[in-house]
Amino acid sequence: MRRSLLILLVCVLALSAGCSKKQIKPVPEGAVYFNKANNIIQALRRGYTAKDAAAIRLISTDKGYNEIVPSLDKFDAVKLAFSTKWVDVRGSGVTVNVEWNGTWTKGGKKTSESGMAVFELTGQQQLKFNTAITGSPFRYPQ
Repeated sequence: MRRSLLILLVCVLALSAGCSKKQIKPVPEGAVYFNKANNIIQALRRGYTAKDAAAIRLISTDKGYNEIVPSLDKFDAVKLAFSTKWVDVRGSGVTVNVEWNGTWTKGGKKTSESGMAVFELTGQQQLKFNTAITGSPFRYPQ
């Protein structure tokens, strides 16, 4: 009986030690940049699909804004989906590789396209869209 109580006590102590609060691991720096960049890219997509120049202005540099806004009048509606694949951090700039597909509607006619784009985000305090280096989805299909 005494031996059983001793084994039971050791088991209870072991279980209570194993159930203590786990240490919270810090979020890796790469994940922080990925989340920030992805949030900017998704906000840009929402602004473009809503044809909201003010929303695009908030998250873009002048160059980025001027690259996107003139195309907003070229279509009636758009459904656009982004999937961020890779984020590369270099100095004060970030490049984001995004897989996209979209369907633009103009005068009842639908046009679909898809591709890969590389976006450049810049900024010290806050990242902003600067340009689509390649494969921009922000051009109405030709």
